[in-house]
Amino acid sequence: MRAPTIPRAPGRLPLLGHAHRLARDPVGLLQELRGCGPIAAFHAGPRPVFVVNAPDLLRRVLVTDAGSYVQGLAYERSRPFLGDGLATADGDAHLRQRRLMRPAFHRARLRGYASVMRAQAEALAASWGDGDRVALDAALHRASAAGALRALFRTDLDDAAVAEIHACVSTFLREIPLRAVLPRAAGRVPTPGNRRFTRAAARLREIVDGMVEERRRDPAADGRDDLLSALTTARDPGTGAAMTPRQVRDEVMTVLAGGSETVPSTLSWLYHELGRNPDVQERLQGELDEVLAGRPAGFDDLPALAYTRRAIDETLRLHSVAWMMSRRARTDVELGGHRIPAGSELLFSPTTLHRDPVLYPDPLRFDPDRWLSPPPREHFVPFGAGPRKCIGDHFSYVQMTVVAATLSARWSVSPVPGNRVRMSAAGALRPDALPMVVTRRPGDAHGAAVCDERAAATTAPASTVEDDTASGV
Repeated sequence: MRAPTIPRAPGRLPLLGHAHRLARDPVGLLQELRGCGPIAAFHAGPRPVFVVNAPDLLRRVLVTDAGSYVQGLAYERSRPFLGDGLATADGDAHLRQRRLMRPAFHRARLRGYASVMRAQAEALAASWGDGDRVALDAALHRASAAGALRALFRTDLDDAAVAEIHACVSTFLREIPLRAVLPRAAGRVPTPGNRRFTRAAARLREIVDGMVEERRRDPAADGRDDLLSALTTARDPGTGAAMTPRQVRDEVMTVLAGGSETVPSTLSWLYHELGRNPDVQERLQGELDEVLAGRPAGFDDLPALAYTRRAIDETLRLHSVAWMMSRRARTDVELGGHRIPAGSELLFSPTTLHRDPVLYPDPLRFDPDRWLSPPPREHFVPFGAGPRKCIGDHFSYVQMTVVAATLSARWSVSPVPGNRVRMSAAGALRPDALPMVVTRRPGDAHGAAVCDERAAATTAPASTVEDDTASGV
């Protein structure tokens, strides 16, 4: 059977293909194509893009026959922003860079990162008052970005630098999905989006170059326990060669882009589900009370937080933030009885895979206990699979668990009445807005003390507050 027999999405327009549907509802289009068979297709302009739906075929693409594919169009269009880092490299270059980066994500490093992550989560927890209405998605993005940046790069990064880096990365993630499916010429048109993309790339390169140069001049770099030092001091086991400053910069850019959405967006969806499912929230908090007994969550506590981990896995299933990943056929390949020509673009969607009722009964129901009997590994790919699986998957799990444990030990969440949460598909699948009411849990003595301090500051004479502010308190 030849490729033209593959089912195609309806609604194709001349020249544009299905760009109008992708711009309006990309997840809906991919979900619709799941009903068309193991492989289906849509058109990005005049080009067909093949969507791999069947988990056994997806495993062939990602694992068994991974050498027959390279990174796809989305990654190619990311190169002006990311450079030649781990996400965009292929072949021997990818293997070499992954080998150099792997030690930065070993267990010993994760243990050290956990305390930085917890400190950022504690600062967020301390900023709330009983009954506050908070924009939880925005708060989690700020806190997660700060925690990851300080754990991976520099614990002394100030809030302004964190905010600027996060803004640059957010611009990239917002603009890249459409750039990945529109014709190449569209990226050269001086639209506001393209100008934002170019400015953000230039500014982030400037910031990262400064960080890399500062660390390379630091005589104590070998003793620092962070990713940036690991990269600047890494040596290839075979040749003894170090990364060039540009290679270090490209890897830092890649880690920033790859890790900036998964954790905060997944946590946002987790708290959306905890608010909608009070019984789940109660069980999760009961586990925290039993395991932690009021003390802060540490790295060694994480294996005992089994229900918390199941709730995170269920969130990654139902709300897979990496809603689209791509590959390109290096040569002609046979897949599911179809010939896919060399150079063809292939996409797969973890989001639609994880919502397939054949793989997950009642797939739209949030049920952490479905993970008491985990599915086959090819049915669950939130971080990809095979040699290109996300190198930071364990880092993400540690951060999500530490943040969730720190916040939920002290606070319960409930949805704002009348608010409807919608999916927003940009670089990640995130809630469009998540206003929630936070309620301090009974017995949270530390939180009560913080609230009392806040209340005292609010009712204190104006001169006292002004004096405290002026002295930097």
